[in-house]
Amino acid sequence: MKFTMKTILKASGFKTSLESACFIASVLIMSLQSIASQNDQTLYEIRGMVIDAGNERDPIPGTTVFISELGLGAAADADGVFKLSGLPRGRYEVRISSVGYATQNIQVTVPAREEFMRIFLQSSFVDMDEVVITASPNRSSANYMSSQTFNTMELIRRSSVSLGEMLDGEPGLASRSFGGGPARPVIRGFDGERLVVLENGERMGDIQSTAPDHAVTLDPLGMSRVEVVRGPASLLYGSSALGGVINLFTEDAPSDWEHGLSGGAAFHGATNNSLYTSSAGFVQGGENHGFAARFIYRTAGDSQTPEGIMPNTQLNSYTASLGWGYRNNNFRSSLSARYYQNHFGVPEFASMTDPDNEDMFIEEEPEMEIRINRLNMQARANLELDGFFDEIEARASFSHSVQEEGEQDVPYELLELEITTTTVSSSVLFMHREFSVFDRGVIGTNLHRRLQEVDGLEAYHPGEDIYNLALFTFQEIPLSRSFRMQFGVRLEHEWLSSVSNRYFLPEERTEDRNLNVVGSIGVNFRSNQKFESGLQVARAHRNPTILERYADGWHAGATRVELGDPTLKSEYGYGIDLFTRYTTSLWHLEISGFYNRIDNYVALLTLDPVEAVNIPYRVRPDREFPATVQFFAADARLFGFELRNSLLITENLRVELGMDFVQGDRRDADKPLPFIPPFRTTVGTMYNYNNFNVGGSVRMVSAQNRVPEDELPTDGYTLLRLEAGYRFPSLFGGMHTINLRVDNALDATYTDHLSVVRRYKDPFLGPSAPTRHAMPGRNINLVYRILF
Repeated sequence: MKFTMKTILKASGFKTSLESACFIASVLIMSLQSIASQNDQTLYEIRGMVIDAGNERDPIPGTTVFISELGLGAAADADGVFKLSGLPRGRYEVRISSVGYATQNIQVTVPAREEFMRIFLQSSFVDMDEVVITASPNRSSANYMSSQTFNTMELIRRSSVSLGEMLDGEPGLASRSFGGGPARPVIRGFDGERLVVLENGERMGDIQSTAPDHAVTLDPLGMSRVEVVRGPASLLYGSSALGGVINLFTEDAPSDWEHGLSGGAAFHGATNNSLYTSSAGFVQGGENHGFAARFIYRTAGDSQTPEGIMPNTQLNSYTASLGWGYRNNNFRSSLSARYYQNHFGVPEFASMTDPDNEDMFIEEEPEMEIRINRLNMQARANLELDGFFDEIEARASFSHSVQEEGEQDVPYELLELEITTTTVSSSVLFMHREFSVFDRGVIGTNLHRRLQEVDGLEAYHPGEDIYNLALFTFQEIPLSRSFRMQFGVRLEHEWLSSVSNRYFLPEERTEDRNLNVVGSIGVNFRSNQKFESGLQVARAHRNPTILERYADGWHAGATRVELGDPTLKSEYGYGIDLFTRYTTSLWHLEISGFYNRIDNYVALLTLDPVEAVNIPYRVRPDREFPATVQFFAADARLFGFELRNSLLITENLRVELGMDFVQGDRRDADKPLPFIPPFRTTVGTMYNYNNFNVGGSVRMVSAQNRVPEDELPTDGYTLLRLEAGYRFPSLFGGMHTINLRVDNALDATYTDHLSVVRRYKDPFLGPSAPTRHAMPGRNINLVYRILF
C-alpha cells in the first residue's frame, strides 16, 4: 500500500493543522529511526587493561569486565588485557571486579573514544599472600613478624620532604625531627644505629643513623616501594638491625619494562615552606635491554609554625640517575648510578651571655648548614637454575659521600666538620629447592666495609674502619597444612678500628674484633585465607660505634657537646613478636605485640649546661653553656602494641583505626628510657568512587610525662588531615594523577616529643630553661603525576 500525505490526513481525521503537523512529524521521526536501525547493523568492541592503582604498572590478570545490560562479559588475560566484542552503539555501565580489589563501575560510550582504555583498581585490603622481600628472602608469603609495604600510589599520597615525615603516623612508625630535611624514621621507639635503612636490599652507605642532623640520602620521589619490618632483623641484616628495617626500593635500574618508550613526571608543591619539587624519568625498553634516566629537583624555605618561623629549615636538593637492565630467559641483571646533593639548614639554637648585661642571656640564632654530596652505584643479577639451588641472587652497592657542616660560604680551611664515608656492601643468596622436611630456603653471605674519615676544625670524634663478613641461613619447615616453622642462624665477624685526625692522634688508635652468633625461630598459623597469626623469638646484637665510644667535643650540626664512653659493650637483645591478622572482603584487622629485653642498651644522658662548662672535652672547649649529652649503657626493656583496623562500610566508603603504644624502661634503675614516643590513636575515613577519592583523618597524641629527669615532657595534641585525589586518562594513552592534602588543617600549635629542636628564650634563666620549638602549622600539599 502506497502512503501519501493526502491519504494519511484523510485516514487520521484530524481537523486542525496543528494536530496534523504533530502527527506528520511523529510519523517521520519513527520512520527515520526505523530506517537508521535497519541501515546501521555495525557492532563494536572495547579493549583495555586493568592495572593495580597502587603500583600503577602492575596488571591484574583474571579481572572480570561485565556489562549487565547486554549480558556480555570477559576476563582479563595474564597481561591484564580484556576485549568485549559485539557491542551495539550506545552508552553502558561496565562493572570491573577482581578478588582483593574494590569493584568499580564506569560509564562507557560505544564506539569508545579511546582505542585502548586503562582502568585502575584500588586494593580493598591487605593481600595475605603478598611477599615482603625484606622479611622473607626465600619469597615465602608466610609471616612471622609484623611487616608492612607502601606501594607507589601510597607514597605519592604521603609525599613529603623526608622519609621520616612521610612514614610518621603509621602504627609503630614515628619520626625523629630536627627540621624537615633530616627527619628520620623511628620504629617502636628504636632509631639511630638500631634501625637499618636499606636501599634495594643493601646498606645505603650514608651516615643518617649517627646523629639527628644527618639525613637519609634518597629523595622520597625517587622511591617506588617501601617495606617496613618491625622487630629484630639482625639475622638477615647484621649488626644495627636490632629494632627493625626499612627497605627503600627504586627504579633507577629497570627490572621490568615495556617495549618502547615509557616514563613519567611529577610535581609536589606545599604552602607552609614554599616547597617546590619536580621530577622526570623515562625507560626505553627493548626485547632484552632497558635503559632508564631520572632527575629530581627539590627546594623549600623555612617552615612556618603558628608561633612564627622555624628559622634555618630551608633545603635544596638534586638527584640524577642512570640505569640499565638486561633480561634473557633465566637471567636478569641491572646496573645503576645516582648522584645526590642536598644542602639544608638545621634549627640549632644556643644560649649565650648578653654582651650588654652579664646577668642576662640571649638566644643565638641558627646559621649552620649541612651539605651532602653522595655518589651511589648498584648492581644486581639473578640466575635461575635447574639444580638443587634453583636461583642465585647477587647484589652489590658502592657509595661515596661527603658531608660538610658549617656556615655558608666559608673557606675550606675554616670548615667546622667534614665526614667522608666510603661504603661497599654486597650479598649473595643461594635459594634451594624443597628437600626432606624443608621447604624452599636460603643460604647467604654478606660483606660490608665502611671507611669513614672525620676532619675539620671541629672533628669531635675519630673516624672508623669496619669490615664485616657474615654467613647466614633462613629455612622453613611445613608442619601441617596450617602450621609452618621458620628458623635462621647468622655467624658474623666484625673488625673495627679507629681512624685518626687532628684531634685524635695515631697513637690513640684502637682495634676491636667481635664474633657474634644470632638467630631466630618462629611459627606461622594460617587456617584459611582470612586468618593468619605469627610468633617469632629472636636474638639480636649491635656493636657500639666509634662515635659512641670516643666522641669528645662540640658537634656543630647538632648544637651540642657529645661525650663518648670507651667502656661500652655490645648490645644483645632478646625479642618476642606476636601478630594476628584477620581479613575478609569487608574487614581487615591486625594486632601485634612485642617485648624486647636488651643488655647494655646505649642511650644519651643530657647534662646540666651550667655544670657541663667544667668538663674538659677536646674539641671547642670555649663554647659557653653548651648543651651536653653523655653516652651511657643500661639494661633496658621495651614493650608495646600496634593495631590496624579497616572496615568497608559501603562499597565505596572505608573507615580506618590505628593505635600504637610503646614503653621503655631501664631495668637497672627503674627509670624510663629517653625519647620514647607517646600513645597515639588515628581515626580516618576514605571514600572512593571510580577514579575519585576524598577523605581525612584525626590523629590524637597523648601527653608524654613519663620521661627521665633530664628530658622535657610534652602535652597531648590533636591533628586533622584532609585529602582528595583524582585520576584520569590523557589523550595520548597516559594517566594523570592529582592529589591534594592538607596537613594540620586546623593550624594547631603543638610540640612533638621526638623533636630535638630546643629554644632558650628566657632572658633570666637562659641555658637552664630550655623549651621545645613548636611544630609546623597548616600545610597545603598539591601533587601531580603523569605516567605514559
